[in-house]
Amino acid sequence: MKVPVAWLREYADLPADADAIVARLAALGFPVDEIVTRPRLTNVAVGRIDKLEPHPNADRLQLCTVDVGRDERLTIATAATNVAQGQTVPVALIGAELAGGLTIAPRKMRGIDSQGMLISAEEIGLPGEWFEDGIMQLEPSLPLGTDLVAAFRLSDPVLDVDVTPNRPDALSIVGLARELAASFGVALREPDSATVYDGAGDDARVTIETVDCKRFVYQRVDGVEVRPAPAAMRVRLALAGQRPINNLVDISNFVMLELGQPLHFFDWQRVAGGHLIVRDARDGERFTTLDGQERVLDPRAIVIADEEGPTSLAGIMGGLRSEVEPATTELLLEAASWTGPRIRRASGALKLRTEASTRFEKSLSPALADVGAARAAHLLAREGGRLRRPHAAGQPVPEAAPIALRAHDVQRLLGFALTLEEVEGALRALGFATERNGDVVPVRPPYWRGDVLIVADVVEEVARIVGYDRVRAEVPAVAPQDIDSAEFDRETELATTFAGLGYTEVLSLSLQPGSVAERWRANEIAIDEPVEITNPLSDDQRWMRFSIAPALLEFAARDRAVRPYRVFELGHVFAQGDPPRETVHLTGLHAGGHSAFGRLKSDVVALLRRATGVDARVERGTYPSLHPGKAAALRIGERVVGYVGVVDPLLAHAYDVADTTALATVFVESLPGYGVPRYVAPSRFPPVERDLAVIVALDVMAGGLIDAIREEPLVRAATPFDEYRGPQAGEGKKSLAVRITLQSDEATLTDEQADAALARIVTTLRTRFGAEPRA
Repeated sequence: MKVPVAWLREYADLPADADAIVARLAALGFPVDEIVTRPRLTNVAVGRIDKLEPHPNADRLQLCTVDVGRDERLTIATAATNVAQGQTVPVALIGAELAGGLTIAPRKMRGIDSQGMLISAEEIGLPGEWFEDGIMQLEPSLPLGTDLVAAFRLSDPVLDVDVTPNRPDALSIVGLARELAASFGVALREPDSATVYDGAGDDARVTIETVDCKRFVYQRVDGVEVRPAPAAMRVRLALAGQRPINNLVDISNFVMLELGQPLHFFDWQRVAGGHLIVRDARDGERFTTLDGQERVLDPRAIVIADEEGPTSLAGIMGGLRSEVEPATTELLLEAASWTGPRIRRASGALKLRTEASTRFEKSLSPALADVGAARAAHLLAREGGRLRRPHAAGQPVPEAAPIALRAHDVQRLLGFALTLEEVEGALRALGFATERNGDVVPVRPPYWRGDVLIVADVVEEVARIVGYDRVRAEVPAVAPQDIDSAEFDRETELATTFAGLGYTEVLSLSLQPGSVAERWRANEIAIDEPVEITNPLSDDQRWMRFSIAPALLEFAARDRAVRPYRVFELGHVFAQGDPPRETVHLTGLHAGGHSAFGRLKSDVVALLRRATGVDARVERGTYPSLHPGKAAALRIGERVVGYVGVVDPLLAHAYDVADTTALATVFVESLPGYGVPRYVAPSRFPPVERDLAVIVALDVMAGGLIDAIREEPLVRAATPFDEYRGPQAGEGKKSLAVRITLQSDEATLTDEQADAALARIVTTLRTRFGAEPRA
């Protein structure tokens, strides 16, 4: 939230040093993310144009005789086209420093001395496109000669304050000023809301047809005139990031930023039947908001309708049909309170987030509607409006229940003692009502503090005001906890090992949009329905991820300039169930380089060996996202613990990655515990190596051959080292070459014994796989 320090000072006498204010806000729980320093401005005064005449030597210049509260008038030449006799304007005197490093010096303009400069809003550091096209206009009530920089405090910085969701009261200038006043021990100056009502009758009617409208305050205002708002209000709004529009719209925005209560002004002449109906939107109902966009509504939204249809999107944005126009002379002021989650869901569904919805979605106090309406009525009256009496529909304002605070609660929860006088003083400064009854202090939270519900909340408020620095720095006693860290250790070992194999760990969101699953189904990848979030923050975070692979494929497409590209993520995936099932997967991706699939398979097998102490068996398998003919299952014992393969070609095309990209997924919770290797004494006799090449059908897996070869008692190792497909192998055949190590524990093997063992192996392979030795 943008907070001009100058605006804060209107409600409390704060330290001159802005850094002290920033530090105190942080101590109160409102850290400042950024301090926007204002440009150096000096010697700018309020002046009035008493006379305007053409420059005798220049067609495009005019000579202004300007009264700046001195004995002598100033002669100032200007090329601005929006100046007129009698206007009150800002004047940069000789020596003035303006935004952009401009300094005003005496100068002749076509032979005539110009004794200053009439300036625009941009030259005092305000957005020029938000104000007049030319010289900035001030109201005549400002005393001539007033130092404009000091009067508007234009040199004070603007703070970007981080306000937590549980403190909607602090999404306002007065809310933060109240916190600072209490902390610095100074009085808070509440905004003036005094009003005088016109005796005329009031024929406005309001009907509430939804339970999510808690309170609806409405009031007729006649005799208004649309014109620019007072300069001080426009400056405050601009510094807070709100564009000034006109006096009526600016008042509604001013009150929202000042008090935190969003308002809406209806052009009374355009409210059909003089009757507003607050109801749920109808499915498919169409409505054009103030931004000119036609929106299709559903029952999640609430509308404020008249007898011809919707005129406002409750809690979010007004409608084009009843907006204030230059000819507006009669208003219907509306200040309401809504159920926060309902506004948040409607805002998310419409993808329309506004300053109003940001506040309403946090469930503002119903009492704030009355306060905001009264403040707006006061400001409208200052603009010449005649006020009818306000009315309220909906629920009465509830009174907060008292919370019994005992004398020892502060010591018990904070670790240091305070007198009851100190406790009551801190709470009263924040607006809490207290009434001591012995050693018990019943504390009644103010209407704007709906987050204070229990004793601990009250004590926290006391601690914020007296200062957390009073809490002693002591290490509390921590009893030993019997928490098994095996799961954490296993995941840490897997991640560390895979990183050591040359893969970079990445992190992605576990929430994703529905378009991810739609893309997979559109490319014929069979997946179950993902788990939907009941109250998503947005449509982009509506579904729990069903796989980590989509994120890795997105990364590979984004970082296509990096090849070879090796990444992995270890995280949770989710599936339908009652309750939904949550499992841990480690998914790796290898793109580019030589034989991405072979490298990834070898690395995953090595990873599993390190994690379990045994070699995983690689066998034919299928898995969603993998090429149907280029995928393998990884098995340890009787359990499949993962899959590895080349990405499905349709999916590769959808994500714009190479069709040689390889993916692997390990089911972490399916891995067996680490099996400690059993020591076997090495043989004292030398090994014998033989290479064997056999012709087999294309669907025979090398892993199956290796398992069969290892059944021979003399085999110590068997490693495939070559595969050939071509004319010499025959149609529908391939050649696999295996290096076999033979060794005996009893004696040195003779050639005859080695040849006999090889013959037994060939017989086994012929029987099981139809293999024939390659000539």
